[in-house]
Amino acid sequence: MAGQIDVVQIARLSERERESTMRSLFQQLLALNDDQKLSTLKGLVKEMGEKANDEEYINLCKTNMKLASTLSDDMLKVFLKIRLQASAELPKNIHDRDMNMINRALALVEPSIREKIQRNMPS
Repeated sequence: MAGQIDVVQIARLSERERESTMRSLFQQLLALNDDQKLSTLKGLVKEMGEKANDEEYINLCKTNMKLASTLSDDMLKVFLKIRLQASAELPKNIHDRDMNMINRALALVEPSIREKIQRNMPS
């Protein structure tokens, strides 16, 4: 799945188009098994880390957080665990940038989204 997706192009779309495109990808991703989710997310995070500028990266993170916040708490916990694992398995420079972008985006999303994401983060 990650091979056919130009995630940087998606990050450059208008907010409405980005949300629509990411909603479709999110549904495809959730249908995969956990190993496939991990592999796909690693590819997407790596591509963003290598090719996207900060604004593109943060915009995509904000869109993904908005979509993730619509999941049930149980599904969100599993998704966040896999998403953070994907980042942790990448080279340190990409992982560090990813964590920085996630934290910056988290500070910018609506409080209800931020609260739900933070509440469901693996400890």
